[in-house]
Amino acid sequence: MTPELFIGCYVRVLSLPEGNYGDPIEEVRQTAINRICRIVEPFEGTSDDGLRTRHGEYLVAYKDISHDGVGTVGFYLRPQDMEIVPATEEVLLLYSDDLWQMVKPFGERQDTPTFARLVKAFGYSRP
Repeated sequence: MTPELFIGCYVRVLSLPEGNYGDPIEEVRQTAINRICRIVEPFEGTSDDGLRTRHGEYLVAYKDISHDGVGTVGFYLRPQDMEIVPATEEVLLLYSDDLWQMVKPFGERQDTPTFARLVKAFGYSRP
């Protein structure tokens, strides 16, 4: 039985659909391959599985870990561009709405234990 996509589930990016979201978003989006994103509620349309999609693509939130901190970008993936992955403690931490309380603001020197834990678990997306 194949796991089902739902809002809030986590997926590994296998490939990216064509499209250019413009700098700097495109630069960050390109780092998402083989990384984990979270399915979020898109803006229009409905797919066969009941999730709202944009032309059959699912909106994902991607947490970019860089020396500047943790940033978030959103973009769309097709079902064949991703695979569902189980949530781990580190994934839940990275995608927590309260992460901002455990790391320093984006652009400041990141020296918190939480940020170090995220880097250890996921590595940097970008230098």
